[in-house]
Amino acid sequence: MTGVALSLILGIPGSALADTIRKTDGSDVSGLKIKWFPSRQEYQVEGADGTMLAVPADEVASMQINKPAEFDKAVQACAAKQFDVAIPILEDLINRYKRLQWDGLASELLTKAYLGQGDFKKAQQVMSGLLEGTARNLVTDEQYGLYWTALAGAQMNAVLKQSLTEAISGESRPLAALALVKRGDMNKADGKRDDAALDYLRSILMYDDVAASQPEALFKAAQLFEEMREPRAEELRKRLRANYPDSPYARKLGG
Repeated sequence: MTGVALSLILGIPGSALADTIRKTDGSDVSGLKIKWFPSRQEYQVEGADGTMLAVPADEVASMQINKPAEFDKAVQACAAKQFDVAIPILEDLINRYKRLQWDGLASELLTKAYLGQGDFKKAQQVMSGLLEGTARNLVTDEQYGLYWTALAGAQMNAVLKQSLTEAISGESRPLAALALVKRGDMNKADGKRDDAALDYLRSILMYDDVAASQPEALFKAAQLFEEMREPRAEELRKRLRANYPDSPYARKLGG
């Protein structure tokens, strides 16, 4: 059933659609408001006439919820490094929009705020809460990356290693490529330079189709090879400049 058909069932004109759930079967369910009911593990979509349509959580592929006005204020505060201003706004959004898209985006920003303050423990707690309360298919690679950064900063190495291992053996190629880079960072920090080099190279060679992780993997591999006096360092730098000239990591190389 199409999103238009479902919206008509709910009594909402197509032009007035507010919040939308995209189901795993590709259909859309839209209404004036979407509510989350944790005890039943389902969403309810409210129509203009007050009717409610239930959608089980495991049938939700994604959702589009109208942006709360406070979110932009928090974004601006973080950009200005006014973390004390942003943090209470984001904590409130996380509570009010639980499992409604903006809790995830607010959690990302709150984690970045805590990382900006150097509070890795609180950053880790925020991302742990997000991962535990969100269906796995709705967690983004960036959110996993923030979680791993927080774990590393909080020196929770056992938890970090387990999470990275699960990601590397999982089905998502982009996530596995990123996890290899993060494991390389962990091995390098532990003084295991050979293991770190292998992880970076695996990300480069086995996941060369994953453009998102290639610049970081190439840059860090080149850095490490330079420290190890490995002549292939320059080859990796050339590859980074040639293939990803506009990336932040290519700009770090200069030239």
